Amino acid sequence: MWDQLQAIFPGLDWSLVLVYARVQACVLVLPGLGERVISGRVKIAVAMALSPLLAGMVAMHPFPDRPLGLMAQIGGEMILGFATGAMLRLLVLALDIATTAIAATASLSQIMGIQNEAAPHPIGNMLHLAGLAILMALGLPMMLVELMADSLRLWPPATLPPAGSLAMGIVDVVRDSFWLAMMLAAPFTLGGFLYQALSGVINRVMPALPVVFIGAPAAVFLALAGLALLAPMLVGLWADAVLGFMLPQTP
Repeated sequence: MWDQLQAIFPGLDWSLVLVYARVQACVLVLPGLGERVISGRVKIAVAMALSPLLAGMVAMHPFPDRPLGLMAQIGGEMILGFATGAMLRLLVLALDIATTAIAATASLSQIMGIQNEAAPHPIGNMLHLAGLAILMALGLPMMLVELMADSLRLWPPATLPPAGSLAMGIVDVVRDSFWLAMMLAAPFTLGGFLYQALSGVINRVMPALPVVFIGAPAAVFLALAGLALLAPMLVGLWADAVLGFMLPQTP
C-alpha cells in the first residue's frame, strides 16, 4: 500500500504522515481553530496546509514493517498532538472558570444566555468571544504554529516522552489555569464577600430595613459597573498568559 501511495505521490515520506497525524489531533482541540462552530473540513484543510511546512523540521523515518508498529506510531502522534492542544486549551479555560465565579458572585448566573463552549450566562459568553477576538488580533495563529513546531522539537515523531513527565506537565498547566482563573475573579469574589458582610451588619443594626430588596439590585449594579471597568484589564492579563504559554520541558 505504501509503495502504491509513493507511486501516486512521488517524494512522499512517512515522516510527513506522522506530522499530519500530530497536527490534525492538535488542531481539533486548539482554541480558536478547534471551536465547534468551525467546520471539520476547515480543520482538516488547516492540518493539511501546516503539515508540509512543519515536516521539514523532522528527520525522515522509514515506513513500519508491521501493522502493529504502524498503529503504534500513528497512535503515539495523535496522543502527543492531543496533549499539546489540550494543555493550551486548559489554560484558555481559565477565563471561562473566572467568568462563572464572577457571574455567581454578581448574582447574574441565573440570567438566560446562549449555550456554547463557554458558560451559558451572558458574562461568560461576552468575555469568551471577546477573548478569542483579542487573541486573534494579537497573533494567535502564529503562536499556534510555533506551538506545533515546539512540540515537534521537544518530542520528535516516532518517539514518546516519559509518561510521568508528560502527566506532571499537564498537572502543572491545570494548576496554573486555576490560579489564573482565581486571580481574574478575585476582585469580584472579594468585593462580593465584603458587600455581603456589610449588608449583614446593616441588617443586624436596622432589622426593620428591607436590606434584601435594596441590596440585591445594588449588588448587581455594582458588579456590572465593576465588570465594565475591569473587563479590559482582565482579558488583557488572560491573553498575555495564553500567548506566553510554553510546552513543559520533559527530560
